[in-house]
Amino acid sequence: MLLAELGPGQRFVVRRIAFGGEIGKRLADLGFVSGIEGEVVRAAPFRGPMQIRLGDYDLIMRRHEAKLVEVEPLPQTATEQAASEARRPIDLRLHLRPHFGRREADIRHYHRAFGKKSRGCH
Repeated sequence: MLLAELGPGQRFVVRRIAFGGEIGKRLADLGFVSGIEGEVVRAAPFRGPMQIRLGDYDLIMRRHEAKLVEVEPLPQTATEQAASEARRPIDLRLHLRPHFGRREADIRHYHRAFGKKSRGCH
């Protein structure tokens, strides 16, 4: 399994770096060596960068770099599962449209009451 496939709160053991050269050496210098344990602290949405905790320090890495690290996931305890469930993202879609689900007459009344120009149904 690749490091990029793990989600927030998941722990892992590094098995190997799948790429040599300058990038592989850089990852090894950052601590990605066989047998070290780590944890995915958080991951940005839309396949953005990931925050990884190795030992006693954190680092941020891009997803395409995380695809070069082969890992073995560790089983989660009940406490870790509850903590990862609590870190689920909040659904903000209802907060983006303030007039969501209102009738056109209610919207006009709202605009008249607060001095806004009515632009029809939103």
